[in-house]
Amino acid sequence: RGLALGGVAVVAEESLAGINVGGVAIVSNGSATGINVGGLAVVTDGELAGANLGGLAVVADGNMMGVNLGGLATVAEGNMTGLNLGGLASVADGNMRGLSLGGLAVVANGGLRGINAGGLAAVADGQIEGLNVGGLAVVAGDRLKGFSIGGLAVVGNGGVRGLSLAGLAVVAGQGRVGGISVAAVAVESSEAIDGLAVGGWRVRAPELHGLAVSIAQTRSTDLTGLGIGVYNEVRGVQKGITIGVYNDARRLNGFQIGLLNRARNNPPPFEYLPILNAHID
Repeated sequence: RGLALGGVAVVAEESLAGINVGGVAIVSNGSATGINVGGLAVVTDGELAGANLGGLAVVADGNMMGVNLGGLATVAEGNMTGLNLGGLASVADGNMRGLSLGGLAVVANGGLRGINAGGLAAVADGQIEGLNVGGLAVVAGDRLKGFSIGGLAVVGNGGVRGLSLAGLAVVAGQGRVGGISVAAVAVESSEAIDGLAVGGWRVRAPELHGLAVSIAQTRSTDLTGLGIGVYNEVRGVQKGITIGVYNDARRLNGFQIGLLNRARNNPPPFEYLPILNAHID
């Protein structure tokens, strides 16, 4: 307890509390609380709380709370809360909350919440919430909520909500895409897309609600709202308007505007019409 200075290391068999400085390392077989500075590493077998700086790494076998800076990595076997910075990575086996930065990656085996940025990726096996940036990707094993930017992709296996920007694709594996989603290539969901979706090549989902815009194609089973693309395909019910070169709806309840329009529930010769086709139930 108090002030501990070690030319090589400060080592505690039980716990550390106070200001601890070790030329090479700070090591505690229990918890460490306060200000801990290790030339190479700060390592605890228990909880780590306070301000912790390791030239190479800050590692806790339990939870980590406070300001944690590791030259290469910041790693917690439990939850990580506060300001966490790893030159290469910030990693938590549990949940990560606060401001988390990793030169290559920010990774949480649980959820990720707050401001999270990884040079290559921000990844969580659970839910991600807040402002999330990945040089290549932002990936959530569960739901992704907030403002997310991925150089290549933004992926939420349980759904994507909020403002999502991706160099290639915004994808929801098992949930809905909602809010504003913009991708150079595609915006896709296995269930539904709600709000504004802009995909350079394609916007695709079983259900499209709102405004879907694509240079090439919008594809859905049911569409409610406005679809804009060279080719707009609605394999079920269209309630609203599609604008494109070719529009095709199995059951139209609205308007099609394009070079050629097909409303399959219109009787001949009105099934195919140029410029404008309409059917109102």
